[in-house]
Amino acid sequence: MSRNFALALVLALAPLAAAPAAADASCKRIHAHLFLQADAEPTCGSPIGLCATATLQGSLTANTEFVGTSFLPTVDTATTGVVVLTGDNTFHTDSGDFFTKDAIVLSTVGAGEFSEVDVVTGGTGEWAGATGVLIASGTFADGAGEGMIDGQICTP
Repeated sequence: MSRNFALALVLALAPLAAAPAAADASCKRIHAHLFLQADAEPTCGSPIGLCATATLQGSLTANTEFVGTSFLPTVDTATTGVVVLTGDNTFHTDSGDFFTKDAIVLSTVGAGEFSEVDVVTGGTGEWAGATGVLIASGTFADGAGEGMIDGQICTP
C-alpha cells in the first residue's frame, strides 16, 4: 500500500467521523495534539511485543495505553517500508476511560509517518456506551513521536 493510497484512504474515511450521531446521543468533537512513547517493557501484553503510551492535550486531555495485536507487512512493504498495525487502546480521562480498536498504516523508514483510524468501542464513567471514530496522523520513529487526533465521540 503506497503512502498516497493510505492517505487517500484515511481522507476518504474522514467524513465518517463527522457523520451525525443519533438524535438522543451527546457528541463531543475531538481535536488534540498527541505525544507518543514506545513502552520498553517486553511483557506489555502484546502478542507482537508492541505497546505504547500517549498524552493528549486539547479538547480531550487523556493518557493512553496502546497494545499492538497484529503487524502485517504488505506485498509492497519491501519497496515502501509501509506496514499495517492493529491494536487496542485505552484512553484514561478524569471522568472515566474509553476504548478503541485501532488500524494504523506506518512507514518503518524515515520519520515514521503514520495515519490511523480508531473506532470507539465503549467505556466507563462518563464514557459508558461511547461510540465514534477518531483519526490520527503524525510521526513515530525511534520509540517516540507526535501528531494530531481528530474526530467525534458520542455517548448515550
